[in-house]
Amino acid sequence: MGRANYADQTGEYYTAFFGLSVGLERLAKLILVADYAITNAGQMPAERVVRQYGHKLADVMNAADGVAAKHALKLDYRRPVTPISQKIVECLDAFADAGRGRYANFAALGDPNLGKEEPIGKWWGEVAELILKEHYYGKATQKRVEGHASLVDAVMSPVSMVLYINETGDAMHDVLTSSIRTGQTELVQRYGRYYALTAVRWLSEVFSELSRSACYTHKIGAFFGVWEYFQTYTVDDSFLKTRKNWPLA
Repeated sequence: MGRANYADQTGEYYTAFFGLSVGLERLAKLILVADYAITNAGQMPAERVVRQYGHKLADVMNAADGVAAKHALKLDYRRPVTPISQKIVECLDAFADAGRGRYANFAALGDPNLGKEEPIGKWWGEVAELILKEHYYGKATQKRVEGHASLVDAVMSPVSMVLYINETGDAMHDVLTSSIRTGQTELVQRYGRYYALTAVRWLSEVFSELSRSACYTHKIGAFFGVWEYFQTYTVDDSFLKTRKNWPLA
């Protein structure tokens, strides 16, 4: 997500959508499995039970939230509920749905019934615009980005031709527009990564606390040490906003 852009890294969007949607779903299901084991005296759920959890990301995350409340877990990082965070989950949920997002490009092969929602356009139109509204429009960042774009335009326009297609499918024909979009994209990359990681952080802490309880309180050895895999995600905002590679080394 921190590398995806309209110019030369559009494939990174799909890589991010796939990894995040699958990763968040599986992490939420780990929480449900841990809860099942605690509730059933250490017995792990059968495959058919896990299948019943389904694949709707929003649903399994809501179920994980219910587990945290059920066990009265004391968390340092609560579930992110900002409009941006909620919209990220909606977009990832739509992408994970084969009929809406994951096979969006199949529509180009001639079947209009596949791919009703193009994931990159949906992300920019719903998530990115909320990020820009919160962190860009009317802020010093907008003045800086547009001032720099004006300088680049003055120097490059007389000797340059521009044709880019942005995330929403619109053509950009001039240096000024594309330069502004580049500045906006850098902001969306940073905050898109940050807000997605707040969801990862919350689920990581829920699972870590629950697995410690399963191991030490309920004597379920299968959960011993599993929380160590998630420690680098349970860090404060200064890490989430500045580190570009995850998990932290």
